[in-house]
Amino acid sequence: MTTTTIDPRLRARRGAVHRAEGRRRLRFVLLGLAVLGLLFGGWAVLHSPLLDLDHIEINGLDPLRLAEIEEVLDLEKGTALNAIDTAPIEARLEALPWVLTVSVAKAWPNRVQIEVIERVAVARMTKGNIGNSRVAVLDATGTVMAEGGSQHATLPLISYDADARLGQVEADALAGLALIEVLPDDLYVWVEKITYTPGNSAEARGVIGLDLVGSAEANLGEATLLADKVEALRTVLAGVDLSCIRTIDVAVPDFPTIRRDPRCNS
Repeated sequence: MTTTTIDPRLRARRGAVHRAEGRRRLRFVLLGLAVLGLLFGGWAVLHSPLLDLDHIEINGLDPLRLAEIEEVLDLEKGTALNAIDTAPIEARLEALPWVLTVSVAKAWPNRVQIEVIERVAVARMTKGNIGNSRVAVLDATGTVMAEGGSQHATLPLISYDADARLGQVEADALAGLALIEVLPDDLYVWVEKITYTPGNSAEARGVIGLDLVGSAEANLGEATLLADKVEALRTVLAGVDLSCIRTIDVAVPDFPTIRRDPRCNS
């Protein structure tokens, strides 16, 4: 019988290899346990009451609007912050006709911050389909942001029936709004209302005008070169007695014309 003798150095080498493999397996096991611990810990933290919604901050808003905003928010305190989707909240708030832009953000660990920019009312427009006592309230883009009465009485009035609904743009108001933008305060005090007559075809543009104090009217023609036409109107008004004027035509601003009331001549 032949006996094989293993060199002690080879036996020691094999032992070192086995021990190294054991240490590597142990490191992999410990690393896996650490990853599982982190995942479980992260899940536990995200679902912890410490990260539940406790505070809702609303900035940039008239206090009178808070109740309306809170009704639309549909946010309940105690909801896990990571479960809150801000995009639908922004969409619901921006659907309010008086809201221009909204930003909704989660502020960890327990807060939602909402920034609201309201539309600014710049004009009124008659609203024939709901009665003469009501008006459509417009912002500078022509969006109908409200329907109201006396609380908006100081705004310029565009005398044309609006058809757009809340939140929609009233296209027939755009000419009047462009005029309001260039109308200076010293001229506005002469104005009772802005008039608009739409074109009778796709090619014909609408005509814009002003009803002035003293039953006079100003015809500005199409809503072009409005700054020049306003300046021409100011020049005319500075040199005439408005009570004797029936019509001031500044559709061609370099050549304004005046039609007087025949009763003044007599």
